[in-house]
Amino acid sequence: MWRQATSAPQKLAVINGLLPLTASEYLKALIFFCGDEDETVQKAAVDKLRFTQSNEIKKIITPEIPGNSVKTLTKLAGERRDSSIIISLLLTGKLQRDWILEFLATNDRTFWTTLVTHKDFVEFTLPQKDDFKALLSAISDVLLSLYEEQLSYFAEKIAELEAEKHKEKPEDAQTEEEEEDEEVVELEDTIFDFPDFLTSETAFDGLSADDMLEQRKTIAEALRDMNVGQKIKVAMLGNLEVRKILIKDPRKQIVMAVLGNARITDKEVASIAGDPSSSLDAISFIASNKALSKSYAVKLALVNNPKTPMKTALMLLETIRMNDLKNIAKSRNVSNVIKQRAAKKVK
Repeated sequence: MWRQATSAPQKLAVINGLLPLTASEYLKALIFFCGDEDETVQKAAVDKLRFTQSNEIKKIITPEIPGNSVKTLTKLAGERRDSSIIISLLLTGKLQRDWILEFLATNDRTFWTTLVTHKDFVEFTLPQKDDFKALLSAISDVLLSLYEEQLSYFAEKIAELEAEKHKEKPEDAQTEEEEEDEEVVELEDTIFDFPDFLTSETAFDGLSADDMLEQRKTIAEALRDMNVGQKIKVAMLGNLEVRKILIKDPRKQIVMAVLGNARITDKEVASIAGDPSSSLDAISFIASNKALSKSYAVKLALVNNPKTPMKTALMLLETIRMNDLKNIAKSRNVSNVIKQRAAKKVK
């Protein structure tokens, strides 16, 4: 009966017990609705589940429950520090490793000890074992050692995953982007004569607000009409407006060319490094390039960017000043691992 509820008022009526349901069916409805797209429905279902025993919840966890409900129950397991719910969620095949890393902020060692000594859980974490090492290291060195010991039993599986990760693509499996990359190499020696409004840093000097808007449109149109090779060239020579546009290009070579522009400033680099919409290629390159990441503002931006690889963010965290560490420890934008490590350093 509750499955026929499609609107928010109908679902809320079910959640509030206004329909005659058995205890089992009512709980099943709550678990389905706790992942509902409607925030009001989701919150109402979660509020009811908070008063439900874990053993009762686990009876209803089956592969048929929606993925969003699995996500919500992961958060609930973290709140309760109940590792048994996580083990049950593993059986659905819908649990995601990133949810564990993001939502299980508890420092409860018993909770984590149960998980890292559970064969199915450890095997589940293998594709992101380095991220889980970082998470456990922030909690306890003992937990990290225990996890590493468990990983040793999966040496063969880890080797297979690494081999798969580094396996070369067949020659006939090139993407269109890779084919374009080959064309770019051929265009390296081509000389392009770009108009001053693309290369001069004073292109906007003396212009009114309306004229500046028109100038930006002109620049955007000029870039849109260029081929890949021309964009790479102008990315290396272009002014601030050109750099702002081309740093968002999906092609890695163009992004790298922008970051290789001799006139790019620390302020620009920090802005790119702290922007979650920046490509992972851009963030990783900035973090690995000493010249680009020498500025404290850039280091801080990278730590605060949730897209920065975990290992990199943890390493840079060692350079962050106390006042900024306090802010990071309270931030809602960074991962729980970074928050915990920052809080640990503040104490």
